[in-house]
Amino acid sequence: MSIHSMQLFFFPLTDKKMDLAKKLEDATASASCASVNISSLILNRPYPIVRAKRITTKFGSTVLLSIRHTDEQLVQIFLPKRYASVVSDEDIAKINSRSIYLNLVYKGMCERTKSYLLAIDE
Repeated sequence: MSIHSMQLFFFPLTDKKMDLAKKLEDATASASCASVNISSLILNRPYPIVRAKRITTKFGSTVLLSIRHTDEQLVQIFLPKRYASVVSDEDIAKINSRSIYLNLVYKGMCERTKSYLLAIDE
């Protein structure tokens, strides 16, 4: 079959196609978001959480947050395991549905353990 004899068909959007559209939108947004280290965040500044997703990395399961770094820029932050383990799938769904609006706040690094300290505020 040559390219000239191909026909294109357009179908109304179904739930499956809507799901695919959402997945493509998420992938596009993720591709345009740079991942940044928590330590690069400004101390005590609230960063609006735009999206959340549970993912599996080579280090295990964690939560990936998309936060508004500036008015024009979204960045992604991998939560440390101790924080990711307390974020439920219900919390993630609420963030993604925009039924709650939360901010991520970097509180610095623990002197003793050298771990990142984070907080969530509304």
